[in-house]
Amino acid sequence: MADAVDRETEPRGAHPPRGRFSLRDDRGMTAVEFVILTPLLFLLLMLTVQFALYLFAKQAATAAVQNGARTAREEAAAPDKGCDSQTATWPQDAVKAVTDRAQDLGGQLVLKPVVKTAFTVDPQLNADCKIALVTVSLHADVPAVFPGFGLSIDVHAGGPLEQPVRHP
Repeated sequence: MADAVDRETEPRGAHPPRGRFSLRDDRGMTAVEFVILTPLLFLLLMLTVQFALYLFAKQAATAAVQNGARTAREEAAAPDKGCDSQTATWPQDAVKAVTDRAQDLGGQLVLKPVVKTAFTVDPQLNADCKIALVTVSLHADVPAVFPGFGLSIDVHAGGPLEQPVRHP
């Protein structure tokens, strides 16, 4: 009964004496909130950094592949680069253009680039070179902020050959 009397005489909002526990007591909640929310905030920050790295690497890879496709389109129809011959050098030149541009733009963001070139032949084409379309592809990895969280990018570009077409 004395315990009930102590509670009635206690002013509202006053903390209970040491050693007693109250469900309304919010001492220490700031520390608990800090412990729970800080890792979540850091996770959100690191995900933002990872997303920015991915977007920048994709932009650099896209510019590199477009540069390589431009090189391939210009050189594939050239007689000295060998449109139909076995000594065609335009695929190597396109791969070199892509890797050089990716290193210039992306630096350490475009990891382990794999560049492939392809072409489509159209026998109906009324031109000196029967290649109608060239494509350049790049597959590369993006650095991971979190270990084991690997992202990769695949970018493709291409277009028709730059060549005059004979009219019948």
